[in-house]
Amino acid sequence: MESLEEIQNILRKFNEMGYADTNVKYEDNGKNGKILTRQDGEWKYEDEYYGGEPYSGNETLWYGDKDVFRCVYWGKVVEGINFSDIYDFLRKALKAGPSGACVHRGPESYSEGDLVYKNSCTGNIGEFVQTERIFKGDKEVYIAYFIGGRVNVKK
Repeated sequence: MESLEEIQNILRKFNEMGYADTNVKYEDNGKNGKILTRQDGEWKYEDEYYGGEPYSGNETLWYGDKDVFRCVYWGKVVEGINFSDIYDFLRKALKAGPSGACVHRGPESYSEGDLVYKNSCTGNIGEFVQTERIFKGDKEVYIAYFIGGRVNVKK
């Protein structure tokens, strides 16, 4: 059975090879959404999302033919804010990777200029809830919610 540490480490790797990479292009999924698929040996990862602003999506991780991790998410940039600037900054924060108690996506805190990324997490990669926020000065300009964890421990 895949350990939580293995799952967390491969998710971090796929995170860097996924949305955090500015050169990555998501493909149309044929259902009005976009999808990114990555593979590393027996591990396979998919990130599928729908919408522009706001957006929602899900991540799935497989080991061989068995799905072992799922995460669903929803997020948005506040109206009136240039979302391209916010998402460029978000990619930089995600590239830094998780830190502290955070098990998924970015570090607990990351800043550049007047933008600050905050990531709060409860739980571990086996079962977690997470909120990402970006502030411009004192104003919250982005928020995203994530819930996920290990799946198919028993069938």
